[in-house]
Amino acid sequence: MKYILENDRFRVVLESMGAEIKSVWDKEQGLEHMWSGDPAYWGKTSPFLFPFIGKLEKERFIHEGKMYPADKHGFGQRVEYEAAEQTREAICFRFRDTEATRAIYPFSFVLEIAYMLQEDGIREEWRVKNTGEGAMYFSLGGHAAFACPPAEEGKSGSRVGQRVKLHGVDPNGELYSLRVNHKGLITEELLPILPENGSFAITEELFAGDALIFDREGITAVGLCDPEGREYVRVECDAPVWGIWSHPDSGAGYVCLEPWYGICDFAGYEGELKERPHIQTVMPGETWTGGSRMCFEWKKD
Repeated sequence: MKYILENDRFRVVLESMGAEIKSVWDKEQGLEHMWSGDPAYWGKTSPFLFPFIGKLEKERFIHEGKMYPADKHGFGQRVEYEAAEQTREAICFRFRDTEATRAIYPFSFVLEIAYMLQEDGIREEWRVKNTGEGAMYFSLGGHAAFACPPAEEGKSGSRVGQRVKLHGVDPNGELYSLRVNHKGLITEELLPILPENGSFAITEELFAGDALIFDREGITAVGLCDPEGREYVRVECDAPVWGIWSHPDSGAGYVCLEPWYGICDFAGYEGELKERPHIQTVMPGETWTGGSRMCFEWKKD
């Protein structure tokens, strides 16, 4: 089911399946900020990742010695959420565990994803309440695909030549992205990234090897800029890991900016779920909270 949020500047369309943002229309600028979801490249717009990030070794995880199946990015993007609360400018989606989810993920929980319009963007709040009797282990994150660059209705541009900006790091220091293999698992190989004044260019081959993954402290936000370095969208979050991804075909007019509280498996990982890098833990009766903010700064010439 579709839901609409609106303020003086934005009209936002959301879908209860996956609690996904489908459109952010900028009424002031006459521009769409989100990817269209063209299935020729990637049919989604902003799926929510839960309770896993990326691929797991052998597509399974181990909890208390028992194996469970695990799909890429988890089931949170493929379930129907209840619209628990809504006003003109805010909505809260809620999902409770079911018999079907407990069969593949043995935890009882309530997951809430809230969206609140602001003057310059959208604030998200994420809450995971443990309603079970033991510790709960999970990962979660965003996967929003932004039009790169923003486009007038019915049009699209080329991402090649646009730039990615990392906030909170040395603007001219060398960065390293983790690399994944053909199974989507992290390898020991690193990809050096050389920013200029805090940003680096999107080339035709940048995403040929899948996502860029920055597993390092200090990144406070990631943005997209035009070739002159003017930032037009920024995602702010204190997540420990960031993914930046797009379809390898350079004709895809989008880039995903993904704050992750978790990470895909390293190749060969055989440990328990609770021992996975960046795994999040919430104890019985307690609620884990997090969130992010999308800020849109594009001004048409």
